[in-house]
Order: sequence, then structure tokens, then C-alpha cells
Amino acid sequence: MASAMVFSTFAGVWFGYWLDKDVFHGKTHPWMTIIFFLFGLAGGIRNLYVLGNRMKKDEDRRSEEGYQKEQDSNKQ
Repeated sequence: MASAMVFSTFAGVWFGYWLDKDVFHGKTHPWMTIIFFLFGLAGGIRNLYVLGNRMKKDEDRRSEEGYQKEQDSNKQ
């Protein structure tokens, strides 16, 4: 999960820096880098939220399956 946050932020900074340096030839430096850093940070936070919810659903499903198996074994 942490790597998703780091990669998203790094990708945003790299893309913003590339825009500042190569596309706008330094005229916008450092604004594109800052803007895309924030986009990358927001994307990383969203990734953490989505992955956290997915892990919670998997954990809930596993605990429910374990509860079902326990109930079935008690009936026998």
C-alpha cells in the first residue's frame, strides 16, 4: 500500500517537472511541478482508500466464511 502512495506522488512530481522543463521551457517553473505533486498526492490518497476498502471487504468475507464453517461443524 505504501508503494502505491509513493509511486503516485513520484509520478506526479516527475510529470510536472517534465512539463515545466521541456514543454514550457522553464516559463512555468515550479508551478506545474507543484500542481502535479498535489495531483499525485491526491491519487495516492485515493489509492490508499480503495486498497483499504478492498482489504476490509476481503477480511469481512473471510471472517464470515470462518463463522459459517464453525456453525456447520457445530451442527454435526
